[in-house]
Amino acid sequence: MKIGIIVGSQQKESQSSKVGEFLNSKLKEMSVDTWTLDLGKNPLPIYDSTQTGDDKVWTGLWKPIDENLKSSEGFVFITPEYGGMASPAIKNFFLHAGLVQLGHKPGLLASVSSGRGGAFPINEMRASSYKNTKICYIPEHLIFRDVEHLINGGEPVSPEDSFIRERSVFALKILVAYANSLSEIRESGVVQDPRFKNGMS
Repeated sequence: MKIGIIVGSQQKESQSSKVGEFLNSKLKEMSVDTWTLDLGKNPLPIYDSTQTGDDKVWTGLWKPIDENLKSSEGFVFITPEYGGMASPAIKNFFLHAGLVQLGHKPGLLASVSSGRGGAFPINEMRASSYKNTKICYIPEHLIFRDVEHLINGGEPVSPEDSFIRERSVFALKILVAYANSLSEIRESGVVQDPRFKNGMS
């Protein structure tokens, strides 16, 4: 079992990265292999039609990411809230990665807010990133509100800190269960039909 963690902040050092490291540690405690793509530390170019297999610079950048996405059986997507929206970096990621990498695999959404927000990016991601990728978002999601005061190492410092730690483990266990189950659906072949590779509009 391998779970990919996509950190959607555009900053090299971010609270989203902290959340990614925390969730990564919890998955490892569950004996799950992980791989992390931090888009602040490893930004992708803005998507356009020139990024093809003939572009050696692009191929060199994308090939190891592509291989790790394909070998992951589920994903955690972490986005900061920018002006009530998901980050441009995470939306750009979903233009690069598609059905081949993400299709019919479970995804856990997590949003990060410096204040009391964080719900809008979850709604945005559920509404606009699944159509052609066919990622299967699980019913659970996580919102790290007032994130500067959460998961900072050591024992929990508040009821909110305890809650999000416990809720995270609960959500990750569900993600892993979905990953185990959806692998059988992919292997059945029922999801493969070139006539219907995109979702309906």
